[in-house]
Amino acid sequence: LTLFLKKMIGKNISYKIKSLISPKASFRTYGKGKIVVGNKVEIRPNTELTARNGVIKIGNNCFINRNCMIVSHKLIEIENNVTIGPGTVIYDHDHNGKGGFDSDSIKIESGVWIGANVVILKGVTIGSNSIIAAGSVVNKDVSPNTLFVQKRVSSEIPRG
Repeated sequence: LTLFLKKMIGKNISYKIKSLISPKASFRTYGKGKIVVGNKVEIRPNTELTARNGVIKIGNNCFINRNCMIVSHKLIEIENNVTIGPGTVIYDHDHNGKGGFDSDSIKIESGVWIGANVVILKGVTIGSNSIIAAGSVVNKDVSPNTLFVQKRVSSEIPRG
């Protein structure tokens, strides 16, 4: 079984056998990219992890729900006991408009709960035991033990 999994997901991927990874999840590494999955991690279907010369580290006892996308060109570190809701997107890079990328590490500390459809952008640290509300876009650091809620209120379009 272990040999089959190594062949299926590649040589730059390490994981603990006690983790539950859906066969419909996708792991990809390119260049020096590496994905490391801790013990007792559950990754649901249609989630994609891609390391393009970057590193994705997932700690122990983490849960990543369905339809998430995590893409690293530098480093995305998810510590222990983190829960990630469905449809979440985590990118440690932006396109620079010149055919390349600007990258900066992301760190999600232990005990963080991330709601559905959250976007986490490069250069962010989310402090331990924080909660990120569904639909939020995180583009700045979040202190530990914080409830982060981003609500966008649209104003009326001026007529005239």
